[in-house]
Amino acid sequence: MSRELAGLIRMGKNAVSEADCLRAERQLIEALDAGTNYPDIHYTLGLIDHQRGNYRRAVERFGQAVFLNPDYTEALLSLSITLNDMGRYDEARDAYDRAAEILSRKGGSPGENLFRGRIANLHKELGELYLALGQHDDAIREYRHALSVGPGYPDLRVRLVTALREAGRIDEARNEVDAFLAETPGNAGALLQKGILHYLAGEKAQARRAWEEALYKDPLNKIVQVYLNTLDRENLPG
Repeated sequence: MSRELAGLIRMGKNAVSEADCLRAERQLIEALDAGTNYPDIHYTLGLIDHQRGNYRRAVERFGQAVFLNPDYTEALLSLSITLNDMGRYDEARDAYDRAAEILSRKGGSPGENLFRGRIANLHKELGELYLALGQHDDAIREYRHALSVGPGYPDLRVRLVTALREAGRIDEARNEVDAFLAETPGNAGALLQKGILHYLAGEKAQARRAWEEALYKDPLNKIVQVYLNTLDRENLPG
């Protein structure tokens, strides 16, 4: 693969992370047209199509990824989720079982927890796309889906709080972050979000306490330090 094509694929994936799905799609399709027929490109395009609700085309993309790499378990699990969303339950179960067989063949019994983790991560990826596009309710739905199958992943709870806050559902965000911190005291990500919620409500003293605790738990967290520096500047005499 040429350096130019490698850069094109990398730019396309970066565009997905930035939620510029139109640019990502254009760049990845350009890579396909140039002859770079890699399964990861089809998989990424499938995620974009799923996010848009183009389930039929997403199924085609995921299917092509699996055709090119029959052991692509993430594509099979994404295919299973999409088929399930379409009500094609038998086909969804077949894709799920194929992923289970691959994981069993590669490393023994895959175990329920491994599957739950992978499926939760797929819902999280969709949630990230929705959140970055400003489709907050859709993001919240995907994060809740992720938590329903992977409740033990703290980053999902933090992302849910973020989505609720950005959706303007402040009371829900507060309840969620307080419940999370009651279960997992000292989580730096949750404390960061708690501080933001206090700050937006004008509760600067409470925001400082939350951010200082977050920095104590995660001393290298530059974002927390930026927020604390902002508070310090606001307290300077005019």
